[in-house]
Amino acid sequence: MATGAKKGPGAAGQKADTLAAFRELVAPEDIIEAACRLGAIQRQRKVDMPALVEATIAAVLPTPGVQTTAFANYIALTGQQLAPSAFYDRFSLGFAELMREVALRAVAGVARAAPEERRLEDFGVLLEKFSDIQVADSTCHLLRKLAQHWAPSTSKVRPAGIKWHAVVSLKDGLPVAEALTPQRTHDNVALPEGALAPGTLTLFDLGYLDVLRFIDAIESGAHFLTRLKTSHNPVILRVHVGKGERVKARGMRLEDALEQGVLQDDAGAVDVDVQLEKAGRTATARVTAVLAPDGQFHWYLTTVGRDVLTVDEVAQTYRLRWYVELFFKQLKSGAGLKAILASRPGAVMALLYAKVTALALARLLELSIEERHGPHA
Repeated sequence: MATGAKKGPGAAGQKADTLAAFRELVAPEDIIEAACRLGAIQRQRKVDMPALVEATIAAVLPTPGVQTTAFANYIALTGQQLAPSAFYDRFSLGFAELMREVALRAVAGVARAAPEERRLEDFGVLLEKFSDIQVADSTCHLLRKLAQHWAPSTSKVRPAGIKWHAVVSLKDGLPVAEALTPQRTHDNVALPEGALAPGTLTLFDLGYLDVLRFIDAIESGAHFLTRLKTSHNPVILRVHVGKGERVKARGMRLEDALEQGVLQDDAGAVDVDVQLEKAGRTATARVTAVLAPDGQFHWYLTTVGRDVLTVDEVAQTYRLRWYVELFFKQLKSGAGLKAILASRPGAVMALLYAKVTALALARLLELSIEERHGPHA
């Protein structure tokens, strides 16, 4: 999308409504340029593309029928008379790509507008060490059966579904990278490219455990924190927290050392250096464990140093993954992702990215209000 900025997201006089925030961020000529480049505009059709984009973004309802709402919005904005079928035909793959660019631009606008100190209260210690704290996860949305040829799901009752993979920044609660796949696609193979950027700390669940990916991250200067899979049995290099025979534990597999009593917890905690190895490549990481209230040990794999996080703090930091669940809840219930009933890929994708844009615009309005009236206004 064209980078020629109009008024910035924090411009004076920004109106307190979603479309006003959008118009401050993206000019009509930017939309037309991107629409032509991406094939969203066809010569034989008369389409008011800026109005179509606005109408789709404004269809933010948590109840089924967002496509109908977008249609009504478009008629209200343009005054054009056209059949519903003609309107829905405009939701092509080119239009979906246009909506994706709009969403990414809106998210970038929030990142530029958000004060650096806004999240220091919550994540200050981590943000002093890392350029960003990110959470990688995915959310699923079941579709009509008509979509099963392009978006097969794991449900026999609803055989069609999409999975949206996102890397969400905890600075502003919005995605810095994303990917859309059929629901059957495993998280591990669909991790967006923006994850594990140098200098960042990314939190994963067990679905993303990939030793070669982690070795690549360590070599590039990226950091990660994830649960340790039961089947992952790394070699111990050094014991930092733990009782038993520390010297003997070196060179042993973690599971063997624990089973033989060579390594034991110290007051409910374990902290060891381990060697990651795969395909002839190796790297050093850290494994920690804490005794949870349920009487079970929770094991973690990370590259965050002991000077940054203690054993207990590793476990506490992993709980920050909850923020991505809050984002998905806002996307599904607040912005109306659950309300999408479309089955064609262009319509599904366009409506999904419209929801992301709406959330970003809501963040811009929040920042505008805080700028005028103070935090938590």
